Amino acid sequence: MRLRGVALGLALVTAAAAAEPLDITPEPYRRAALAGAVGHVVGSARGEPRRPTDPEPPLVGTAVTLLPRSPRFLDRLEAIRRDARARADALRVSAPALRRAREAYEQALWEAGYPELAGATSVDATGAFRFDEVPAGQWVLVAARAVFVDKPSPREARRQLRAFSRDTRMIGYYAVSVWLRELTVERGRTETVELTDRTVWFTGIEEVRVPDAGR
Repeated sequence: MRLRGVALGLALVTAAAAAEPLDITPEPYRRAALAGAVGHVVGSARGEPRRPTDPEPPLVGTAVTLLPRSPRFLDRLEAIRRDARARADALRVSAPALRRAREAYEQALWEAGYPELAGATSVDATGAFRFDEVPAGQWVLVAARAVFVDKPSPREARRQLRAFSRDTRMIGYYAVSVWLRELTVERGRTETVELTDRTVWFTGIEEVRVPDAGR
C-alpha cells in the first residue's frame, strides 16, 4: 500500500481520540517524499503451527499502521503496557487504551495537515503486508490482531439488577496481540519486518458487553 493513499481512512478516526500537539517535526518527511527520497517497508505476520510439520499459518487481517517515530507516542504505549502488567484492572482496559493512543496520534497528524504520514494496511491471505514510497526517516510500526473469545458472564436476576444497577454483561472478549517495531527507512532501500507469535510486544483484552435484561 502506498503511504500517500491512506489519507481518506483517517477521516474515520473517532472524535473520542483527543489529539494533542505533535512532538515531532513532520515537514522533513514531506520534503523527503517530494524529493523522491523514499524506501519500502515489507513484512509478514505468521503464527505458530499446530504441528511441527505444518506450515506457519498467516495471521490474515492483522491491522498494520506505520507512523513517524514520536517519543511521546512511544512513552504512552509503554506506560499503558507497564500499568497493565502491574494492575489487573488496567489489563482489562489496556487494549482499548492502546488503540485510542494510536488514534489520537493519527488525528494529531491529520489536524496538523500531514494525513499522508499515517499509513495503514492489513495482512493478506499469504501473510504479507507492505508500504511503498515511505519517506526516509524514523518510523514506528504498530500491528494488532484481535481474536474473539466467547466467554459470557451469567445473567443477573431482575431483582439483582434493580438492587445493583448492573445494566450490561460481558458476552466475551477480544484477545489483542500487539507488535511494535521502530524502523529507519532510507532512500531506495527496503526494510523487512517479521511478526510472529513469539515476538508479540504486548497482549491485552477488550471486553464485549451487551445490555443485560436479566431473567
